[in-house]
Amino acid sequence: MYIIGGIITIFLGLILVLWILSPGKADPITDASGKAVEGSISTIEKISLGGVEQYLVIRGQDATKPVMLFLHGGPGSPQVAFMKHFNTDIEKDFVMVYWEQRGAGKSYSKNVPNESMSLEQFVSDTRELSEYLSQKFNQDRIFIMGHSWGSLLGIMTAYQYPELFHAYFGIGQVADQFRGEKVGLEWVVEQAQKNQDKKAIKALGKLNFPDSLADNKAWLDYMTTQRLYVNKYGGGTTREIRGMLPLVSIVFKAKEYTLRDKLNYMRGNMFSLRKMWDEVIHTNLFNQIDSMQVSVYIFHGKYDYTTPYCVSKDFYHQLKVQEKAFFTFENSAHSPLKEEVEKFNSIVREITQKY
Repeated sequence: MYIIGGIITIFLGLILVLWILSPGKADPITDASGKAVEGSISTIEKISLGGVEQYLVIRGQDATKPVMLFLHGGPGSPQVAFMKHFNTDIEKDFVMVYWEQRGAGKSYSKNVPNESMSLEQFVSDTRELSEYLSQKFNQDRIFIMGHSWGSLLGIMTAYQYPELFHAYFGIGQVADQFRGEKVGLEWVVEQAQKNQDKKAIKALGKLNFPDSLADNKAWLDYMTTQRLYVNKYGGGTTREIRGMLPLVSIVFKAKEYTLRDKLNYMRGNMFSLRKMWDEVIHTNLFNQIDSMQVSVYIFHGKYDYTTPYCVSKDFYHQLKVQEKAFFTFENSAHSPLKEEVEKFNSIVREITQKY
């Protein structure tokens, strides 16, 4: 009974701590003394996009700075908690708008229509949001930045509505994810053999690479194993963080989320993947976008085998645009904006000063 009572006490204590750490309110931007920075902005806003309520977390040390709309990856993996943990310095140069896309994070709801979970609808949401932000901050155009899945969404939106944006920034650019998955599998098998990892060799040997007609369940079953080893060998989220626990802990510390939001985070991630992955895997930008009317800047980690470097580089080379640049991050995997922060921010800052 003492043991059971102790376990219950610890469990209730953990729930209490999580509840205290989960006010679901904007975390003020403060100076070294802990005082709110004058002229800064830190808000959580609920708006309707495409008829569905969605959330924005807006942060910046100077509310008059250029607006940067940040499109998270996944689908279904909001990044505000990770950006606050790894790269708050970017908030010195921009008003960062972290949008929790429909079906994800704070915007997760069982009432989100299944039929609305499509690339076409997300592009429409992004356009509507971009117009709203331009009006809200009295800026004729904004910047748009997409990471992973967000890079597919971002470049598609910038391609269709170039008049809304100064420039597009793609990080871990998705271009042909079907080819990318093949590249990633070849690499992870090679790493397993190089490391004489018998467990990995056995697990990967049992994998059946989904064909072009495979459904989302087949892909998710495949990725559950494949991504485990991509992360293990340093080709996943970052080169250094190779497990899920550190990432989960970062989400659970985010003050912008209520306890319910935090518990729903993974539900939103899986919901979004189940509904959206078929479009991610079957969208080939090589066939859809050969030119852009807005400047394109791509940032890619050399060790990225989630959205492999070589596929992104090939897409960049064939893309016709008045101004473009490709930046290689020699010490990064899938997240150079979190892994090589100073270099990443310096490049983005230099580029945006031209606009």
